[in-house]
Amino acid sequence: MPPQPPAGPPAAPAPPARGRSAETAALVTAATGVVGLLLGFFGIPSFVAPPTAPSATRTVTATATATVTATVTATPASGGAPSPGAGASPGAGPGAGATANEVPLGDLRPYLGAMEPGSVVMGGKRFDNALHTTCHDAQYSINERYKRLTVTVGLDDDAVAHKPSVVFTGDGKGLKTVAAEINRPREVTIDVTGVAILRISMEGVNCLDGHVSLGDPVLHRD
Repeated sequence: MPPQPPAGPPAAPAPPARGRSAETAALVTAATGVVGLLLGFFGIPSFVAPPTAPSATRTVTATATATVTATVTATPASGGAPSPGAGASPGAGPGAGATANEVPLGDLRPYLGAMEPGSVVMGGKRFDNALHTTCHDAQYSINERYKRLTVTVGLDDDAVAHKPSVVFTGDGKGLKTVAAEINRPREVTIDVTGVAILRISMEGVNCLDGHVSLGDPVLHRD
């Protein structure tokens, strides 16, 4: 009998068959990985909230201080005359305290000519609401609304001691002429009942030599 070739090395044993449970676990693992990739791709937030840093609370205490100043003004009773202010200058005119029946002549504007307003001292007495005449006449339209004009006529204590006169005319008719003297102011009352145009002029001295002052001239309705 012919000799037989030698036998090869023995075959490796076949791997044992994988059980059904192992296959199921593998599928679950793969599916979980795919789901995780999809969640990350679409930006779906994680179900596990990150730890939250402790919040800080700031307390602010504000203090406000209010100061209240109250001013009380006394009002005179109805129908009572206002009391003169403290420290009023002697001879101060009624311009500030004029009533409905009294109108300072200085509150009216001449429709012709001019009068210069300002204070004056005559015979040591101060008149805060004064008018000064120079070479210009002054004519006022008072339209028969007043009955009398009260005024103090004189010269400024520092003026040149000329002796001019002030002429008061109503509707072209002479009402009164008053001489002005240094240190001797004269208080006069002029009847202007029915007068529509009141004219005041200066005589006896030219424009360059001086002027006459009218202290606190006031028109009265009664």
